Amino acid sequence: MPFQPSSLKRLWQPHRGLFWLMLAFNLLSSALVWYVHLAQPAEGLRLGLGLSLLALSNAGLGWWIAVRLWREGGTR
Repeated sequence: MPFQPSSLKRLWQPHRGLFWLMLAFNLLSSALVWYVHLAQPAEGLRLGLGLSLLALSNAGLGWWIAVRLWREGGTR
């Protein structure tokens, strides 16, 4: 399926709270990965894995919300 800019309108729904929650989860996961990568915390493996798992769960939640917005985008 070729990319069409009009298909992004299904995700761009700033009037819905889910849209902003998706952005927050994705930004938080990016910030956590950036912190672990650059800071290399002293607690190493334990803190790194904990933050990485938190970042992955945030990315997963952001993806789930994006899929939900995509599916419900055509109905409104």
